[in-house]
Amino acid sequence: MPHATQDLRALRPRAEWRGGVVSAEDLRECGFSAAVVRRRLASGDWHQWGRAVVLGPAPSMAPRGSGARGWSDTREAGVTRRGVNVPAGIGLTPTGLGEHGLAWALQLTYGPSAVISGTPAMSRAGWHLPANTPIAVVHHRPRIVVPGVWITRRQQDRVLVLADGRRYAPALDALLDTLVCLGPAAGADLLDAALQRRYVDPAALDRGAQARLGRGRTGATYLRTLMERALSGSRSEAEQRMGVLLRRSRSGPWRANHAVRDVSGRVVAEIDFAHEDLRIAIEVDGRAHHSDRRSFERDRARQNLLVVAGWLVLRFTWEQITQRPEEVLAAIDAAVRMRQAA
Repeated sequence: MPHATQDLRALRPRAEWRGGVVSAEDLRECGFSAAVVRRRLASGDWHQWGRAVVLGPAPSMAPRGSGARGWSDTREAGVTRRGVNVPAGIGLTPTGLGEHGLAWALQLTYGPSAVISGTPAMSRAGWHLPANTPIAVVHHRPRIVVPGVWITRRQQDRVLVLADGRRYAPALDALLDTLVCLGPAAGADLLDAALQRRYVDPAALDRGAQARLGRGRTGATYLRTLMERALSGSRSEAEQRMGVLLRRSRSGPWRANHAVRDVSGRVVAEIDFAHEDLRIAIEVDGRAHHSDRRSFERDRARQNLLVVAGWLVLRFTWEQITQRPEEVLAAIDAAVRMRQAA
């Protein structure tokens, strides 16, 4: 057994570098035979995800892909690499693996030309998405089907390549892939939050979506509907609905996405809807209004800046706008009358 211990010591640094996963080549180079690999997998000491082997017992497993489009529950066939046969994987995402390990499992499974998109790319940017959200991978000719992984076949011109070799889709593509995977309800919430947090530029988002609306593309019709609802003159569905209410009130003129500048001309704040003559600012919190601490602090600092500059700030939630619109209109009209009388 000392030989096996020595091999394991050589294998562990490779696993740590990749977030807990190793490849078939790693196993072979460290002296692990096919029989030893099979025994460790069978005993539960190790477990497999795609073509990657995770050192350690399987953590709690979260099935991915429920309700998603475009894949079957086919199990992957055994993978043979230079004499090391890794049995078929179970196609589940180990929730305890972490973004780093999951990204490497994907990269080892689909090869160095694959681009990681969807939820892993969004997670790397600080988003926390539902555990059952499918993973997206960009690949021309995938030979492996792993349940819960959606393969999108397209030419990925822009790729973020990290120093360790992992390849990620940029923010815009990652968002669009995630929207297709999520489905209508959760997709609308994510798009609303992404636009509110300025995660992507609305014009760039529109161009990116238009490029994907070709005939036969997976999710094209659903994506078109999302874009039409979200990008018709304001940054989120909540802001769009507020725009409709303001047109009903006839208390304008109201300017959407109004930039507030300091004496040097630098933009110091942006208002969802502004009545510039009366200096009334309307801020809208969408269905998935950001709740992370950094966004909260930034919002409050911006609101204080506006108040000090003489703006009257009104803030409305998604529930108020959609369920109590008359209450919203009454508050806006009262603010307008108060400013006009001053």
